[in-house]
Amino acid sequence: MMKKILVVAMLALLVVAGWLALAPGGEKQPVRQDAKAGPDKVSVRMKWFFAGTMTGWFAGKDEGIFAKNGMDIAIIPGGPDNSSIKLVAAGTDDFGVAGADEVLLARAKGIPVVAVAVLFKESPICFISKKARGINGPQDWSGKTIEVDYGSNAEIQYRALVVKYKPVNIKEVPYAFSLVPFIGDKVDVSVAYRMDQAVTLARQGIELSITSARDHGINPYGDVIITTEKTLRERPDLVKRFVKAAVAGFQWAIDHPQEAVASLVRNAPELKADNEAIVWRETIPFLVAEGGAEAIGEMKDDRWKDTMDQLLEFKALAAPVDLTAAYRNVPDEH
Repeated sequence: MMKKILVVAMLALLVVAGWLALAPGGEKQPVRQDAKAGPDKVSVRMKWFFAGTMTGWFAGKDEGIFAKNGMDIAIIPGGPDNSSIKLVAAGTDDFGVAGADEVLLARAKGIPVVAVAVLFKESPICFISKKARGINGPQDWSGKTIEVDYGSNAEIQYRALVVKYKPVNIKEVPYAFSLVPFIGDKVDVSVAYRMDQAVTLARQGIELSITSARDHGINPYGDVIITTEKTLRERPDLVKRFVKAAVAGFQWAIDHPQEAVASLVRNAPELKADNEAIVWRETIPFLVAEGGAEAIGEMKDDRWKDTMDQLLEFKALAAPVDLTAAYRNVPDEH
């Protein structure tokens, strides 16, 4: 008897629940679960190992900017074995950081990544040699041993300079992801970020000759924020909130450099605050080019077209790609 009563009661509860789910007029109302679900867990894959150039990400996390925009963010290092484009395309990470030229090359291969904001509006990649060697640029590369970061946008810019200046008898060696070969004179020319490795070497008292593709008229956008076509299509609100928070984090870090670098080092204790403070200071001009801090994130059509034209000219791209699908300025309300 008791069992029968319980069954009847459960049926009654189901009927009531069904009536509550219906609005007047018989239309079912969407169940609101967002308030109970908590923040969206998102991951962003950096382009490289943690460094002062990434200060804005950690400031955004520690200052609660991502949390305020409904996200619990995981900032994950990149590196030679952790390609942001591959990991974002595979769905391992929701967002990533990559070079604009890398995005175009990926799309030419059918990889559906999309740039949704730009961070470095000028390319920070440079090629370094010790000043005593008298190597002042690609015109002096003939017969030299050069470290090449194969598969990266640094290689793309290196190849463009080789095509333009036609040095001969270059001995290429793979980039060691370390400054040791360069410091030990195992190579004549290496690749670096102008505001990162070049700063670290200068602080060690090593006099450098520095040249970049930008010095020779080749200046694609540097780091851009990427996601997939699927994420942009299915979760546009998440993409919008993510871009808004990322931009705000970098803006806050520009205004509060000491506190921002402290956040970076707290999350990456292998780094030294004094060195990364200089790296961050030298990073800021790349962020605020073309419009200042208020325009961080905003991409321009002509810069993307210039990047594609240069890739076509230097034969990195065999044919044009659809730029309208390669990037999208996501409204960020900043």
